[in-house]
Amino acid sequence: MMRRTPSALAYIGLVYVASVWGLNTVAVKHAITDINPLAFTALRFILMAPLTIALALANGESLRFARKDLPLLIVCSACGYGLYQYVWILGLYNTTAFASSLLITLTPIITLAIVAVLRYERVRAIRWFGAVLALLGIAIFEGAFSGAFAVRLGDSLTLISAAIFAINTIVSARLLNRYSPLSLLAITMTIGACMIVPGMLPALLHADLRQLSALDWAIYAYAVVFPIVLTYPVWSYGITRIGAARTSLFQFLVPIIAGLLSVPLLHATIAPYQMLGAFVCISGMTIAQVLGRFSLTAWWLQRASPIER
Repeated sequence: MMRRTPSALAYIGLVYVASVWGLNTVAVKHAITDINPLAFTALRFILMAPLTIALALANGESLRFARKDLPLLIVCSACGYGLYQYVWILGLYNTTAFASSLLITLTPIITLAIVAVLRYERVRAIRWFGAVLALLGIAIFEGAFSGAFAVRLGDSLTLISAAIFAINTIVSARLLNRYSPLSLLAITMTIGACMIVPGMLPALLHADLRQLSALDWAIYAYAVVFPIVLTYPVWSYGITRIGAARTSLFQFLVPIIAGLLSVPLLHATIAPYQMLGAFVCISGMTIAQVLGRFSLTAWWLQRASPIER
């Protein structure tokens, strides 16, 4: 009985984490209709980086790093935050919250392709089947078989951001040999914030923050605090209680939750072919994740949470 209770709490906690991440995409989508998306991101990281440092220090983590690791840390920071956030937020601005959350979940599939091409890992056929099924789902979602297909700027940018974050996953796997997940998060987010804020500062300086509503400020506070500070420990707890493989599956709840919440909160409409495409895509990603062993992805998921929102 004592063993079941923590596991039950872990499952409840992971549903909470997926809900927070799904709601975050919807909430940010709402906020950037009232404020320049680059200004919002700059404002967000001005506080988010210090909060992450505080979280790491509160857990007794060291923020020191070896000089030889600086090139990898810069690449990791750029692909995890600096460059990634530019492309992701502009993608979200030009697409729906549902599409953004679904497309960004393709990161493990893109990672699979990269390590296979670079011959870092031997990928089993069942994994390729899952990857192809996921891509078929995306094609259905984008309207390729329903006469509604169009090259959408936001969807293209989001796919690019997923590919960028896949590079972050691969580089992080090397750094996690020498740094704890929380230390690496704090270090790379701080470096990433130094990349983000200067480039987005003009947009922030031209933004009229006085025009923002109380709801916009509430969303800002939510986007700063919840996606990392109030979910990272829960995600890590889930890994320790039920394992990395089961925990990683909860990331596939995020697009479902974002899609459901976008209907009442953003007055979005979801076509039947999009629902079918999302189902096929998530099924493919689940097959690719569950069946067979893909050590790099599994190793990464054991040590860090997919915080990219």
